[in-house]
Parts: sequence; C-alpha cells; structure tokens
Amino acid sequence: MKTYFFLLLVFFTSLEVLAQKNQEINYDSDRTLKNEERYPGALILSGVDNQVYFDHDGIEVWCDNAVFYKGANFFKAYGNIRMQQGDSVSMTSNYAEYNGNTEFAFASGNVKMRRPQTTLETDSLFFDRVKQQAYYRSGGKVTDTASVLTSRIGRYFMEEDKYSFINEVVVTNPEYTINSEQLVFYSESGHAFLYGPSTIE
Repeated sequence: MKTYFFLLLVFFTSLEVLAQKNQEINYDSDRTLKNEERYPGALILSGVDNQVYFDHDGIEVWCDNAVFYKGANFFKAYGNIRMQQGDSVSMTSNYAEYNGNTEFAFASGNVKMRRPQTTLETDSLFFDRVKQQAYYRSGGKVTDTASVLTSRIGRYFMEEDKYSFINEVVVTNPEYTINSEQLVFYSESGHAFLYGPSTIE
C-alpha cells in the first residue's frame, strides 16, 4: 500500500512539474481571425496600430502577422520580427517559429542576433532556450568591435559567452587574417583558440 501511494505521489508530482514547465504562451493582437480550412485549430493574428505581441517565460516576440496554434502552444510569426530575451539577447528576422512546450525557436530571413559585445548574422538560426544555445548550419558572420568572423557552422553558448565555429572559418582584423577549420572564441575576454590546420597572415 505504501509503495502504491508513493508511486501515485511521484506520478502527480511529475504531472505538476510538467504543467508548470509547459507554461502557456500569452499574446496580444489588434485583429484575431480564424480560417479552419487553411489553418485548422489556429488563430490568425494581425497588427493594425500595433504589432502582434507574444510573451512566454522571459521571452518576448513582436511581429506583423502570426498563426498561433494555441492548443499546441506554438506559433509562426511573419514580418518585421523582433525577439527579446531579457536585456542580453535580441534577435530580428523576417520569419520565426516558437514552441512554448520545448522552448525552441527557429528564425530565417535576414537574421541578426545581438548581444552587448557581438552581432551574429545568418540566413537561418536555431535557438534552444533550455540549453541557452543558438546555432546555424548554412553560413554566418559574427562582428565585434575589432574583428569580423565568418564560418559555415557556428554555435553560441550564452551562459559561457562562447562561440564555436567549424568549417571555413575566417577572421578578418585590421592587423591580421586567420583561416582555420575550427575556432573557439570567448567574446567577453576576447580570447580565441584554434584547432586543426590554421594560418595567420
């Protein structure tokens, strides 16, 4: 009997934790429509005087239009998108998706992620809020006050303020140019580490 009670307690505690984790996305929109034929189960949100606004567990998103699947806690955003996480991370793009259950975001089209000391530019960016990591796979550029870095693949670890770049890494600086297969860069300290075949000119 005690074992049965313990299992029930664990089960309901797990459900409570899961419910707390899957916090619902809040939204505000000037215009809300439905079109079950094209977007079954979704709300079609549009800005008139103000942009469509989403808020979820510390992240805010503004856009011109959106399709919001409230039951799935998921939305697709279109046009002049701005995503803000606290005071440290801001991102702009033409298109974005966000899942409130997994806290995973995807952005595409002229993506720019800005931090206090660096700006990351790419065509498509994945953002895992649980791991606090952002990454690209199809080429990107990172600019700070002194250098410009490009690579095919890049990952940013926000808690460590660290970038990891792989494949066709090029760092351009007024004093030198670096070519490498892999580079790790800490933006706060400015320290960089090269791995694999590398040249400094």
